[in-house]
Amino acid sequence: MSDFDSTLKSLSFLLDDSFRPSLVLHVNGDIYYENEPFKMHFDITGKRNISEIIDSTSLCEWTGFSERASTSEQILMEKLSVTLCFDEIVPSELQLFYIPDMKKIIAKFDFQEPCKIPSLKTYFNAFRQSSDFLLLVDQDGKIRDVNEVHSVFINQTRKELVGQSIGNVLSIIDPENDESVHDLLEKVKVQGFVESIKTYQRSAEDTRYYHITTYYDKETNIFIFQMSDSTEKENLQVQLAHSGSLSAVGQIAASIAHEIRNPITTLKGFTQLLKVSATDDSIRYISVIEDEIERMETILGEMLVLSKPSEKKKAVFSLEVLVGDMVSILLPKAVMDGIEVAQSAELSSNPHIFGDPDKMKQVLLNLFKNALESMQVGGKLAVHLSESDGKLILSITDTGKGMTRHQVSQVFMPFFSSKPGGTGLGLPFVLKTVEDHGGTIAVDSQIDVGTKFILTFPKAKEGASYPLNSKQSIVS
Repeated sequence: MSDFDSTLKSLSFLLDDSFRPSLVLHVNGDIYYENEPFKMHFDITGKRNISEIIDSTSLCEWTGFSERASTSEQILMEKLSVTLCFDEIVPSELQLFYIPDMKKIIAKFDFQEPCKIPSLKTYFNAFRQSSDFLLLVDQDGKIRDVNEVHSVFINQTRKELVGQSIGNVLSIIDPENDESVHDLLEKVKVQGFVESIKTYQRSAEDTRYYHITTYYDKETNIFIFQMSDSTEKENLQVQLAHSGSLSAVGQIAASIAHEIRNPITTLKGFTQLLKVSATDDSIRYISVIEDEIERMETILGEMLVLSKPSEKKKAVFSLEVLVGDMVSILLPKAVMDGIEVAQSAELSSNPHIFGDPDKMKQVLLNLFKNALESMQVGGKLAVHLSESDGKLILSITDTGKGMTRHQVSQVFMPFFSSKPGGTGLGLPFVLKTVEDHGGTIAVDSQIDVGTKFILTFPKAKEGASYPLNSKQSIVS
């Protein structure tokens, strides 16, 4: 170890203050060492003595202390008011410590006025308190420090992270990443920074999107990895794209509705005329034609629902009553198919919402019908209504065949259907209606386990009129 390193190590109890600018001086005032905070505030390149950086009045004060120190065999401490002279005048409180064993003076500065350049403590606090995940990485790809949100992003402690390769962290977020750490760091050096968005599957129910930006600081040879959680932004973009597709479907439906309905009306009229003189065999064929015409009208009606807002007047009604009524309607069908239906509720007050009960009936009918069709004999449909934070939460869970992750991601897209002969418009109608009621809908599904739809609605405001009380039936 060199004499210089030995001296600094011996003085570490004073120099370890990483926030206060400090100098180590010879007794004659020559500058022996400057710490990092001092370097951040001032450039003393070419200056070798403290007399070159303080004014004449401060120099007299310094000279008095240095003369006493040169003849002392004991530790001396003194506080002075000095003025530093650089591009501007900087008043400061100066604490001086004379260490006789080392023949060195420690000068620690406390500025009376804030400097234009933020202190190291400011940068340190910004690093620690940032809501983004920040990692400092050296030339070898080893993590040297992380800020306080490491457990939020990847659920690892600082002890587990510091010292390991940044490649381990990136592989946790993106297991399929095959780019070497060396190649990534070289790319950052050449380009200055590199950006990417990674999809991180934290759990089966939680998918995160992390925006990762990597910078290179030439002065310190340190790479800064900054991860921000852009999950909400990505989800909003998906919803925006989905809204665009619904809008396109609506425009198409509105433009062709007249052209389709005219020939349908004509076909229905001629089938009625044909029935008058048709034979029994012909009537069977005509009935098939009528069924297909009715199916065409149903598809057209579902498309038009997606294209325009509800024209019916809305009212305040009990969601609990409506759910109970719809369960009673589907119960005979469920019994015939050998499927158990269980309805439950955990409510502390009347579960009223504001909306269109007819549209909500169709929503529940679509979801119940899909659930029943996905199950075989012995299946179970669970319908549960609860409340939380002023919202009503309706969960519809089946034990059917379930869906793949790809199917779940596409389930609300128009014309996407996993059922033979399905129109792919039922669930888009459900989504639009729920959103029209100020609610949200989420789906969770596993193959051979089942599917769960969770609908959330805002409760009707207190004091609103309740034209439909909890004892009234809503089924028309």
